Amino acid sequence: MSGLETAIRSALDRADRENSETRARIYQSARQALETGLRKQNVDDPEQIAYQRRRLETLIHAIEAEERSRLNVQPATPAADAPNRPMPATAAFAQPGSDAGDAMRTRSAPVAPAGMARQEPGFSDLHPVSTPQASRAEPAFAADWSQPVAVSAVDRHPEAEGPLPDMRSERAVAPRKRRGIVARLTIAVVLLASIGIGLWWVAASGLLLTDAERDTSVPNPPPQVEAEDFAGAQGEGAALGPQAITSRGGFTEEWVEIFDPSRLSASRPGQDARVDVVMASDGEAVRLLSGKAGDTGSLAVEVPTEILNQMAGKTSTIALTLQSVDDKPVQIAVGCELPRMGECARHRFTINAQKIDVLFRLTSETGMSPSSPGQLTINGDISGAGRGVNIYSIRVLPGE
Repeated sequence: MSGLETAIRSALDRADRENSETRARIYQSARQALETGLRKQNVDDPEQIAYQRRRLETLIHAIEAEERSRLNVQPATPAADAPNRPMPATAAFAQPGSDAGDAMRTRSAPVAPAGMARQEPGFSDLHPVSTPQASRAEPAFAADWSQPVAVSAVDRHPEAEGPLPDMRSERAVAPRKRRGIVARLTIAVVLLASIGIGLWWVAASGLLLTDAERDTSVPNPPPQVEAEDFAGAQGEGAALGPQAITSRGGFTEEWVEIFDPSRLSASRPGQDARVDVVMASDGEAVRLLSGKAGDTGSLAVEVPTEILNQMAGKTSTIALTLQSVDDKPVQIAVGCELPRMGECARHRFTINAQKIDVLFRLTSETGMSPSSPGQLTINGDISGAGRGVNIYSIRVLPGE
């Protein structure tokens, strides 16, 4: 404690030691310095802490008693008949574990001589100590108490106490707690889940797919050269390029033409239908204008018996090459009456200003050969508004 004692006395020398409040602040700073030093040295033994507090309180009690005695000493004067005997000043200090109110210091009042009026104690009749009245700073303990506290019944030598402790109050540094097994497992699970979600997002978003894999449209096959695209080696001087389209408009030899503008006499129009051979944009055609939607506005085209014999018991295809008479589309109806060929459903088509081929299939289930020709009926405008179509040709592909 000699280090703290030296610090307290040095602070009193630098401060206004005659002021009791100043001395109380110095003692309180010493107490705080002791507590800070004990916390820094990790002293947690209650007996050691109580022992050091008792030593400090004893030291403060002794120093305060000296200060009170020095202030109560009055200089001797010749005029004094009988000097008053000063009463020793005492102070009460807080013991370890006591409340803060026990630290209030009290002073006993001096006994007044007989015949004199009782006077309140004070320091107004004391002569100040002859010390330089220089500017005095507030007391402070800036040294660091780095030496450990030893429990001993005998005080050490002052030089063995080490440097003075730091009187500033500091918060004890709590030791860092290690994470438990549950916290580490939770961190690991969250980290793995985050990585898994990231990998799933990359796979689902298609970041790793190639351009071909991202293209979800219908794949276009690469162009290939087929054998039928060329004429091949047919002898010296044969053409090696693509074959020219035949005069029959691209239909093969298996197709049998049953109607064209030159065979208009083989057809029979209804009373509400007008038929004429015209030169259309794509060649010669039969123009059919229908005034009504029924059979009276239709054109009947004959199907020869030999063609019906080839169609018996088979599924055949009928193709009509048509074109609208104006720039607007028109709806037509195609029916048939074929003896011994079974039922023939009525078909409806929309014809535009461009020349097109419309096809439909016809199945013969009986397999019996007819003995008379049949006919196809064509209505050029099922709305009956007098519009019509240009008929370029009608072909039949007998089934196998």
